[in-house]
Amino acid sequence: MVNESAAPVLETERLWLKPPEHKDFPPYAAMWALPEVTREISGKPLSEEEAWTRFLRNAGLWPVLGYGYWHVFERDGGAFVGQVGFADFRRALTPPLTGMPEIGWVIAPDHHGKGYASEAARAAVQWGDENFSVEAMSCIIGVNNAPSIRIAEKCGFSFVVKADYHASAINIYRRPVAI
Repeated sequence: MVNESAAPVLETERLWLKPPEHKDFPPYAAMWALPEVTREISGKPLSEEEAWTRFLRNAGLWPVLGYGYWHVFERDGGAFVGQVGFADFRRALTPPLTGMPEIGWVIAPDHHGKGYASEAARAAVQWGDENFSVEAMSCIIGVNNAPSIRIAEKCGFSFVVKADYHASAINIYRRPVAI
C-alpha cells in the first residue's frame, strides 16, 4: 500500500493530525469512556484497559500497514479533538473490505458542531489519494448515525450496501482513490 512506517503530520486550517504518542492516552481514554462517543461504534463506553488496547492497536497500524490513525488536535491551543485515519481490521463483512483502507473518525463531544470531523476526514482522504495504490477506500457507519453519513458523503463516499456487523445494522460506503 504505502511504503512509510511512520505517520506523517498533516495540517489543516484549524487542526493538526499527528501520530499517536503515549502522552495522548489520558484524553484519548477519557473520550472513549463517554457513552455519546461509543453509542454508534461499540455500544458501550470503554474501560481504561479497553481504551489502552485500542490505543496500542491503532498505533501499531502505521508500522504494519504503512497507514493508520492520527490524533487530531486544535492548532490554536493544542486541545485533543479526537482521531481520524485508516485501517484494515479484516472485518467479517459481506462484501469484504479486506485490503481496502477503511477510514474512521471519532471526535470528542466538546468539539462537536465545529466541522472538525469533516476537516480532519478530508485531510486524511487527501493523504490517501496521494499515497494509496488501491482502487478504493471504504467506511462503515451505523444506519442511524446521520452526522457521520454526512461527513462520508462530503468526502466523496457513496453508499454501497446495508449489512450486519456484530448484530448492528451498518451501511458500507466506498470512494474511488484519485490515482
